[in-house]
Amino acid sequence: MLRRKPKRRPKKQLAREAVFTGPLKLDPFQEQAIEALLAGRSVLVAAPTGTGKTLIAEKLLEKVIAGGKGAVYTSPIKALSNQKYRDFTALFGEERVGLITGDVSINEQGLLLVMTTEIFRNWCFANPYMLDNFTHVIFDEIHYLDDVERGTAWEESIIFAPAHIKILGLSATVPNVDEIAAWISQVRNEPVVVIEERRRAVPLKLHWITPEADVLKEREAREYIERHLELRRNRFWVEEDVFA
Repeated sequence: MLRRKPKRRPKKQLAREAVFTGPLKLDPFQEQAIEALLAGRSVLVAAPTGTGKTLIAEKLLEKVIAGGKGAVYTSPIKALSNQKYRDFTALFGEERVGLITGDVSINEQGLLLVMTTEIFRNWCFANPYMLDNFTHVIFDEIHYLDDVERGTAWEESIIFAPAHIKILGLSATVPNVDEIAAWISQVRNEPVVVIEERRRAVPLKLHWITPEADVLKEREAREYIERHLELRRNRFWVEEDVFA
């Protein structure tokens, strides 16, 4: 039987830069989050990937920097910190943005400092006076609170951040966002606004990937599994005959 050759996993292509042809219209959840942040509230945003959570942080940072104040943007991994540093320097200028990780330290006097969460936690312990002019800390991927090995860095950052600093938590995968907000509200002694967006801007499609890196649809995957089960059964019977 002639079988159709399965599709290979497409090669990764460089993302094209977005081209905006007019004024950017914010979604209602983005407007609600920005309004709460500018009103001086701490906010947790739970929204699917690709929905525009980072735009909320950018709008907040625009306001903070324009007022001559500072903010910290934390991320769980150095690679993401480096990416955010490049994005923010393009938006706000190199003179306003700094990057601090375990490997590099660039422009520590910047109004916007990008750092790993562990670095921010260490500042809260060792250098809290350096955060006097900072109004907000943004936790990207705040669901790392649940990480067995590293979650304590997020917990201690939230608990020991100077009291005047407001929190913006971003995540796509927080099923118990109300529970987390209640805990943050308790340890920070202030209410936390929860903003949820359930609409998925980028629909998910389910595919299967074989050990040979072929991308299969469900019917093709079932045929693949049946073929390999049949080969396995035949091999078992051959071995049985050999040892009979």
